[in-house]
Amino acid sequence: MNIVDLRITWILIAYTLGLALLPLALDAQAFAWTFSEAGPFEQLSIAGWLFTALLVLVRIRPLGLRALAFSLLCFAFAAREADWHKAFTGESFLKNSFYRDAARPFQEKLVCALVAMVLVALVLYAGFVIARFLFLRGGWRSRSGAWLMAGTALVIVGKLIDRLPAVLSVDYGIELAPLVKLYASAFEEGLEMAHPLILAWSVWLSQIERRYLS
Repeated sequence: MNIVDLRITWILIAYTLGLALLPLALDAQAFAWTFSEAGPFEQLSIAGWLFTALLVLVRIRPLGLRALAFSLLCFAFAAREADWHKAFTGESFLKNSFYRDAARPFQEKLVCALVAMVLVALVLYAGFVIARFLFLRGGWRSRSGAWLMAGTALVIVGKLIDRLPAVLSVDYGIELAPLVKLYASAFEEGLEMAHPLILAWSVWLSQIERRYLS
């Protein structure tokens, strides 16, 4: 492993251990604020996605459709973290319940549906490009590909942790201990904050590798 990658790995391990200490070190009020919408993790997640979006625009050359799509998707993730998906409608337009609400104007549903379809198309396109790079072009063997997979794995793990308490409670009637729920919240928000920075490192490395191979 490259020495820089090794150092970043150790930083991430230390960061994860730090997350594990927060449910024990913070009182209930401080913990709730730390992981709230106005807290540092949420706000730094927004900044992380904006940074990654700008890095894609500045770093990737030539600046084509792929780079623009990825940058726009990062901006969309930043907007999602900032709750723009419900800022103008009062409820997330990404949920089915929004479109089943008979009281909502049809025009509002139509505009939101068009925006939602664009976002879905961006996600599908990004998934296709990433899968092609990793598995059809052997990108998983490169440093940028390894970090791309690591960032994607963190997202999946974070979402599983986020959904686990609700799924266990609703589907199986299993209630987790309050401390376990705190850990779930800490790891979900903490890993979510790290995700855009890992992707940014992958983008940076991809251009170094591209110049080296060209």
